[in-house]
Amino acid sequence: MKINHTLLRHKEGQLLLLGLLLLGCFLILLVLSTLFFPDYLQQLLSITATNVIFGRMAGLSIGVATQMDTTLLVGLNFFIESIMVLILYPLFALSWKKLDLISYPPLRQFLAKSKKNAHTYEPLIKRYGVLGLILFVLTPFAMTGPVVGSFVGFLIGFRHSVTLIVVLFSTFIAIIIWVYLIKNFEEVLIAYNDMLMTGFFIVALLMLFWYLIKRVLQKNTA
Repeated sequence: MKINHTLLRHKEGQLLLLGLLLLGCFLILLVLSTLFFPDYLQQLLSITATNVIFGRMAGLSIGVATQMDTTLLVGLNFFIESIMVLILYPLFALSWKKLDLISYPPLRQFLAKSKKNAHTYEPLIKRYGVLGLILFVLTPFAMTGPVVGSFVGFLIGFRHSVTLIVVLFSTFIAIIIWVYLIKNFEEVLIAYNDMLMTGFFIVALLMLFWYLIKRVLQKNTA
């Protein structure tokens, strides 16, 4: 990804900088946790990894299974998803205008796939406007949620401020709803906590292994 000072003249560049600053704050949080609260580090890393790789529901399930404080769990997941939106949304908007901005292949592939999915949902959401975008972010289906929702908001033509306010507010509400629903299965999740975390870890390794195989096959056929 090529970033220079000229990006800061654009709103997208300023949003990207904000997202990177929040990411820096999150990394500092991990360092402080390592130094002063090592018992919480595994929780933070597990919830972060499962949220990023498998989505909100997985991250929240890990949080409930490890008996993290509800307020902290909601705040942590909202912080993680806000960082994802504030980094990926401006990158999507910038790549739409300048495709050579993103040079990292996996990120280019992710944005291309997300763009395709955003186009798929664009007509339906456009029909209902802001309400449609709210429902899209709240919906727990594949390739829905805050990141793709922000992409759809961009394609529809919403202002950056409108898109981000709607998406982040809906994300916060969705997290609260899902925590409440998952809490109904708290005893089961606590009982199978180790098995759950091991399962997510194995699936993540398999996904990485499959990705590496695809990369090798693509290089051999090129």
